[in-house]
Amino acid sequence: ALAGELDGFPRQLAQHPGGMVIGSSPLTEIVPVQPSAMDGRYVMHWDKDSIERARFAKIDFLALGALSQMQDTTRAIQQRHGKVVDLSRIDFADQAVYEMMHKADTIGIFQVESAAQMQTIPRIKPQNLTDMAHEVGAVRPGVGANDGVHHYILRRAGMEPLEYDHPLEEPVLQRTWGIILFQDQVNQLAMHVAGLSASEADHLRRAFTRRNGQALVQKWWERFRDGAAAKGVDEATAKRIFGKFNGHYMFPESHAFAFGVTAFQMAWLKHYYPVEFYLGLFNQQPMGFYTPETLKEDAKRHGVDVLHPDVNKSDGLCTAEGDAIRLGLTYVRGIAGAAIDAVVQARRRGGPFASLGEFMERTGLVQQQVDSLIDAGALDSLCADRRRARWEAGLRYRPVGQQLRLSLPVAQDMAPLATAGGFEEMQREYSVMGMHPASHVMAYMRERLGPNVLPSDALPHMPDGATVTIAGLVVRRQRPLAKAVFITLEDEFGHAPLVAWPKTYERLRNALKAPFLIVTGVVSHREGTMNVVIHDAKPMQVIERPPESRNFR
Repeated sequence: ALAGELDGFPRQLAQHPGGMVIGSSPLTEIVPVQPSAMDGRYVMHWDKDSIERARFAKIDFLALGALSQMQDTTRAIQQRHGKVVDLSRIDFADQAVYEMMHKADTIGIFQVESAAQMQTIPRIKPQNLTDMAHEVGAVRPGVGANDGVHHYILRRAGMEPLEYDHPLEEPVLQRTWGIILFQDQVNQLAMHVAGLSASEADHLRRAFTRRNGQALVQKWWERFRDGAAAKGVDEATAKRIFGKFNGHYMFPESHAFAFGVTAFQMAWLKHYYPVEFYLGLFNQQPMGFYTPETLKEDAKRHGVDVLHPDVNKSDGLCTAEGDAIRLGLTYVRGIAGAAIDAVVQARRRGGPFASLGEFMERTGLVQQQVDSLIDAGALDSLCADRRRARWEAGLRYRPVGQQLRLSLPVAQDMAPLATAGGFEEMQREYSVMGMHPASHVMAYMRERLGPNVLPSDALPHMPDGATVTIAGLVVRRQRPLAKAVFITLEDEFGHAPLVAWPKTYERLRNALKAPFLIVTGVVSHREGTMNVVIHDAKPMQVIERPPESRNFR
């Protein structure tokens, strides 16, 4: 009996991160409200369904890091070039920007940077803002659930006839080549085909999103069937149309258009102002699909070097130096607000640091922080030999206490140390920053791999069906509603997209979890895209703390 009473009862109290409820009178006089753990925020005890039934206005305010990146980028353009860029008045038909996207050169660009988008955008080849809305709307779970993206691309290219299950679908689906791309079209089909009211159509759509809502869906099917019959649609046809509906996420059409415009604006900035674009991108991390290491490599391919942090040049955030970006001190693990302030304020008061000893004396950083800065290359301008710098820092460090520090000579205690090699410095940089500004980890491995292991930039030139072997760092794994598992390898030349079919993935599941892989597979060229279909894979041991991959369902 008690278990029955608990059925449907909330398991826990959680705050919706972007939900705001508005009432005509103070909410505290109407519903239970309590302070949240964060100052200035309050939690309302009613859930979204109760709020809707009570006719409160509920609005979701969601953060969008791309808008902060956009603001940082346009501000940097104004500071560096004296030019105010009005992104509402750029040429939205600029074919140079579209051509860049057609090449899947979209890393760092809002909404079209995912591996799925990189596979789709060369096939859709958007030419205007309507196409951009279709592009961002197509790569959604709800569209992919019925293989909608594939059929949309074929119909758009004239490779598949545009057919409707019933003429009543045409007014709703004609603009999207007979495919449901947008959430609104579910509602519109319910109204056109079955004669449902706008309110009924929205409740039908929502029924598919309910957990364990099969009974509710069945109820709406009967209502849809009967309404369609009244408009002359037979039951079999009505069932085929109803079968196109699902509860997976799709964009509303207005949402897709807004995001399509924003995506084009970000692509325009990347094309014409790459330094400022990457500056804004680095300063808004974490966001998007890729780690700073992958963003750094993409920046270099666009002529933008990424420089080590430097205690005499870096601020907390990244800054532009000519056609390069100087990493900010925030990119060094263990260096946060107070430590950054200590470095920047000491430099402003007393000028540039002249030696490691002076730096430690003026900033008062603890040993671990100094070591992290050394490993990141932030003290190279004061002591180029990082092993020697760490030894010296150990000799000079004194714990902070009430007694004043006494600066003593340490030259007599310096040990003769072999200079650290590039591989060792690279490992330490990955450990403290998650990136290696000067190069890429795979550049150090290339000679060991042998001539049979191809670099990523050779893959597009291989014929369809060719068997190849490639190696690299895994930057992304994704298992969407499609059957295949998608993996992206990165080396010093770019990316290699991989596909593992279900049986192959099950056989190689453990190996494919490794951060570095050597993969043998078959090249597959399809409609302007290229993938390597995995046949075999084995892990490769390179460094202990590689950049972590981004993994998605």
